[in-house]
Amino acid sequence: MLGITVTAFLFLFRSLKTQQRLALLKNDFISNMTHELKTPIATVGVAIEALKSFHALNDPKRTQEYLDISAGELQRLNLLVDKVLRVSMFEQDKMELQQTVTDLTALAQQVVSSMRLQLEKAHAHCELHAAPAVMVKADALHLQSVLYNLLDNALKYSGDHPSIDIHIKQTDGRVQLRVSDKGEGIPAEYSDKVFDKFFRVPHGDTHNIKGYGLGLSYVAEVIKKHGGSIRVEPVQPHGACFVIELQSA
Repeated sequence: MLGITVTAFLFLFRSLKTQQRLALLKNDFISNMTHELKTPIATVGVAIEALKSFHALNDPKRTQEYLDISAGELQRLNLLVDKVLRVSMFEQDKMELQQTVTDLTALAQQVVSSMRLQLEKAHAHCELHAAPAVMVKADALHLQSVLYNLLDNALKYSGDHPSIDIHIKQTDGRVQLRVSDKGEGIPAEYSDKVFDKFFRVPHGDTHNIKGYGLGLSYVAEVIKKHGGSIRVEPVQPHGACFVIELQSA
């Protein structure tokens, strides 16, 4: 009887742990999608606000520019929605990346252009330093999301008038992407933990900044699946720099 009782207890305990794990995976999935979808939604919202509030409709060229940005973001949303059902496979290492030869410089230019309204609203200065046509073999959609996440983080944690620099260079068959800001920076003791799921650097004065602690873990997972590496370095006198290295195409 004692053996049966212990066996039943272990069985119930394992069942409970399985249910908890499944609930965590479900919440992880929902939160991850929310994080991925919020940036293009915010960009379209800013474009509509600009059309309504800044008399952009009186300037056909500016109106067309905002409409093009919105159309590009809606297209990105559509592509993301198409991949929603495959995200759980991605989390379980079952998703195959759709890798093609991709121009990283052009991709970065596209991301900066799409986020132009958000950058203007934050009074941010963002500069891209890159050689033309730096080619990598990558899943363009996921790599684009990596750039969106890094720029979004830089905007969030840089305070007033953010200054962001993107450097892309190619040497010895490797491509290096650096996204740096002059914000609060990341303490050395958290330089590895920032890539863990749900981890957020504790800051007493930034508790109002919304986030799920999933953006950088997603970035790290994408880079890992591409056979690359990512790390964070301090910027003097203050700030952070995320360094990504990939194999060139």
